[in-house]
Order: sequence, then structure tokens, then C-alpha cells
Amino acid sequence: MKLIVILVCSGIFVSSCSTSTEQSGNSTDLDSTSVEVLTTESGEGIEKVEEVIHADYEEFYESGALKIEGNFDENEARNGLWISYYENGQKWSESFYSHGKKEGHSVTFFPNGKIRYVGEYKNDLKTGLWRFYDEVGDLVKEETY
Repeated sequence: MKLIVILVCSGIFVSSCSTSTEQSGNSTDLDSTSVEVLTTESGEGIEKVEEVIHADYEEFYESGALKIEGNFDENEARNGLWISYYENGQKWSESFYSHGKKEGHSVTFFPNGKIRYVGEYKNDLKTGLWRFYDEVGDLVKEETY
């Protein structure tokens, strides 16, 4: 399975895998970010393998591990999906931006991969229902903004 993902990522066509590109289901202007979802078919249907962001900007830890990636608009403001990672490669957070302001879905993870909190932004302000969890994955509190 890892070999298939490596081959697909390298641009080599593998007949058992298909690649589709989709924009996030966010209503903001995300033209500068494309998210590629790599999938494979098995006897049980289509399985999501991984998401790959085509980012203009990447920042790395001293160890060489990817720290943050995302895109800028024409004014060099954050735009589209931005993802941060812990040094071990585990995803730390995902947030959507529209011309420098948080706009849309935002989620932050504990180092163990469980969701820490999830909510929405509108014009850089928290909006709607936000959910906060503990490291085990149990809901700790909900707040409405």
C-alpha cells in the first residue's frame, strides 16, 4: 500500500489507484489552495489514503520535518487551507483563511491525533458552536460564539 502511494505521489500511473483533486467544502475563496486526495479501491469500496496540499509556503523544524504549509494571496496574506504539524509529523491544526483572516473550519489536534477543539471562524472571529475535547476524545465543553 505504501508503495502505491509513493508511486502515485511520484507521478507514475498505477492502475489500482485513482487520484482526484477537490477543493475543500468551505465557502471562502480558496482558489490558491488545491487539495489532492489520493484514493485506492479495495473489495470494500474506495478508501482515502492521504491528502496532499500543493502549498506556496512551507516551513520546517531544524530536524527537517515539515512544520507548516499553506498558500498566500496576491497580497501575501494567508489564503486557503493552512496545516501545522508536530515535529513527529502528526497533524497539529488545520485552519482556513481568506485574504489573511481566519474564515471557515478550524480544528486542532492533541499529539496523539485526537481532536482538541473544532469550530468555525467568520471574519477572523469564532462563530457558532465550538467543541472542546480531552486527550481521550471525550467532549469536555461546548461554547457558542
